[in-house]
Amino acid sequence: MGPRMGRKKRWPERVGAKFACGTLARIAAVLGEEEERTAFIRQAVEREIERRQMPARGRKPRRRP
Repeated sequence: MGPRMGRKKRWPERVGAKFACGTLARIAAVLGEEEERTAFIRQAVEREIERRQMPARGRKPRRRP
């Protein structure tokens, strides 16, 4: 039997973030029944990135007189 290849990592990048006191409790209070805290944080980050990139995409270059 030859060498086997493992599956590709779904989340290869890691970060250790520190939050203000009480933040994790606030997140836990709004999580759905089967929702994971890490999934919630990933979605929040993605949403914020999209929000910040939106004005850059829609911005029209100014015309000089």
